[in-house]
Amino acid sequence: AHTVGFSHCSKFSNRIYNFSRQSAVDRTLNRAYATQLQQMCPKNVDPRIAINMDPNTPRAFDNVYYKNLQQGKGLFTSDQVLFTDKRSRPVVNAWAANSNTFNSAFTTAMTKLGRVGVKTGRKGNIRRNCDAFN
Repeated sequence: AHTVGFSHCSKFSNRIYNFSRQSAVDRTLNRAYATQLQQMCPKNVDPRIAINMDPNTPRAFDNVYYKNLQQGKGLFTSDQVLFTDKRSRPVVNAWAANSNTFNSAFTTAMTKLGRVGVKTGRKGNIRRNCDAFN
């Protein structure tokens, strides 16, 4: 899950304009937030335009991202599903309620990730663009 960063409007535009046959806007999205996103990313906007993933504390690494999910303010469907899915909702609630719990879980995860072997040479791939292989 993202806590700091930005996204180009094109990555989530279907969620605010063409979500489904039943609803143009994703119904799990907070209505006021959806309107705000539409104002910041109008149809046919320059694809280079980007907005913050966290509308409240975009430059801070904190647990507010999870509070946003509770309010329907997850920028991506893949983020919002963390709260709408009953299997992951307890974790979102725990991290939203207690920044120390979130920080501890993050520290544990990063420690585990640091133990993963780095692939180098022909076995590795350092991407120039994070969403495409070189």
